[in-house]
Amino acid sequence: MNKFSLLILCLFFLLLTACNNEEPLIEIEVKVSSISGDEYSKVGATKDLIEPKQEDFKVLEYTFNMKHTDAVTNRKIESFEDWRKTLNSIDEIDRYWYGSASSQDNASENFAEYQYKLVYYAKGLSEEDIKKAFSDAKLTVSWTDNNNEQEEKQYKIADLIEFNND
Repeated sequence: MNKFSLLILCLFFLLLTACNNEEPLIEIEVKVSSISGDEYSKVGATKDLIEPKQEDFKVLEYTFNMKHTDAVTNRKIESFEDWRKTLNSIDEIDRYWYGSASSQDNASENFAEYQYKLVYYAKGLSEEDIKKAFSDAKLTVSWTDNNNEQEEKQYKIADLIEFNND
């Protein structure tokens, strides 16, 4: 084997090693938007509210997706789960109305998904009030890479919130 072939072979293995150390693809979305007519029909009892209207309610949707190669091991996701408590602690009003959650986070698979969708009573709240309420809320993702190094990323929910004012 000549020196050129050896050099090419070494570069090839170096490239393979570098490719195997890719960071996971992490996508996080937190959206606040208007409530649909169908969602409003599920609001139910509002007797404690003063003249509630559809525009007084908002939908908050949280989506977390992580995809990675086999080089990532020991994936740990500490997802934020105190949505109800956080919304109800803004003021003296029970803000959380209803919601649902789902997740798929099996260690044997190269992806994880978390989703929350909730409806809350938003009358009298500004965008800043919502961001302030979630200012201490965070999501932590950690994993071990193929160099056996522990990696960790932390995300603040308040920084991720996007408002869709339609």
